[in-house]
Amino acid sequence: MKCYKCGSQLTDENMCLKCGADVTLYKTVVKASNAYYNLGLAKAQLRDLSGAIESLRTSLTINKNNIKARNLLGLIYCEMGDIVEALSEWVLSKNFKQEKNIASSYITNIQSNQGKFESVIQTIKKYNQSLKYAKGGNYDMAVIQLKKVVALNPKFIKAQQLLALLHIKEKEYSKAKKCLNNILKIDKNNTVAQRYLREIGMAEDISTKDVSESFLPRRKVKDLNSIPLRGNDVYLPPTTYKEPSNGAITVINILVGVLVGAALVWFLIMPSRYKGLTNDYNKSIVEYSEKLSSGNVELNTITKQLQDVQAERDILTKKVQDISGTDGNNKLLIALIDSANLYIANDKIRAAESLVNIDVSTLPSENAKALYNTIAVAMPTVANDLYTLGTTSYYKNNFTEAADYFARSYKLDSTKVDAAYYAAKSYEKLEQVDNAKKYYQYILTNFPTHRYAAEATTYISKH
Repeated sequence: MKCYKCGSQLTDENMCLKCGADVTLYKTVVKASNAYYNLGLAKAQLRDLSGAIESLRTSLTINKNNIKARNLLGLIYCEMGDIVEALSEWVLSKNFKQEKNIASSYITNIQSNQGKFESVIQTIKKYNQSLKYAKGGNYDMAVIQLKKVVALNPKFIKAQQLLALLHIKEKEYSKAKKCLNNILKIDKNNTVAQRYLREIGMAEDISTKDVSESFLPRRKVKDLNSIPLRGNDVYLPPTTYKEPSNGAITVINILVGVLVGAALVWFLIMPSRYKGLTNDYNKSIVEYSEKLSSGNVELNTITKQLQDVQAERDILTKKVQDISGTDGNNKLLIALIDSANLYIANDKIRAAESLVNIDVSTLPSENAKALYNTIAVAMPTVANDLYTLGTTSYYKNNFTEAADYFARSYKLDSTKVDAAYYAAKSYEKLEQVDNAKKYYQYILTNFPTHRYAAEATTYISKH
């Protein structure tokens, strides 16, 4: 165990022998974090992944610098099919410890296998789409998307859980059991899967009880011949006498009845039936005529709706391309990871400039957004550094470098009016009128009351 203050090796004493810091509480914290890490490791070895995640999160809450716990948590997320969460944990691990950290090899293995990485991205997209379908009540489309997700990544527990839930809603209990059993093979103590199985068992018991109670026992009919006689009872033996019957008369009676019935149907029922059919036919003709007359209006409305849908589709397609890239790779995640690597390597200028093109709202998980915010803290400092470099170049009359530094500084911090002003002045010295006007316009738009605004107005009006 190393001292938190000076990094020297600690002994059994409650004080660092090198810097004299009191490490009593620090040792207690580290020991508690390691205890939860060991507990999480033991649960992971028994495939109790949910319990392992809980223990490892507790370990990291106590000591966020526990690299072993963070790397193991990433591996468990990876085993459960949640690659994005795994990458987030490993990138944070590299941030805390840059050298001799196995998390670097984990990230490299995923990034180097573009086919697998693309499959992961497609899985996330389809899972998110299925969530939208399920929330919107379109359960059939949600099931179709989730089946594709499970086919791409059978270990994706969240997808298996949602698919099982939809099967339970449709009372397809055998299919739901199959999904839940697949989950328990990966995470044997998954509480969600166990709860769903218990609900299925209760539903099946209720269904079986309802079916069994629907068949009432038949009432027994007493056999009169089996009842014993009492003293005053009179016994009448059953008679075997039958009225004589003539077969020909019976047949004639049946034929007469059939003829009378047919006559009644033909003369009484059929006319009213034909009349009803005629009325229905006339009514249908009127309805179809009304629909036909309003057809042109509906056609124009549908055409307008189709145009609106196509426009919306084009907008969404552009957004997807911005997020995913035309070559199928997820540009946002790759850019975020590259920025994190630069930040860890202490190249904060390139890290901030790589981060500025990422829209944080489009990142797929909360951990990715947290990583973005961690790196984004350095952007104002980097903007000041670039401004300082630009000032040095400007006063050395190296206006090309100065313009570049000032423009990059303003891009990272749009509140830095001095950067915009000196960028315009540098381009003015270089006689690049369009670029100079652009930065003067930034000043007029964003800082209309600033003292630079008058000079900006004069330059733009003259050029």
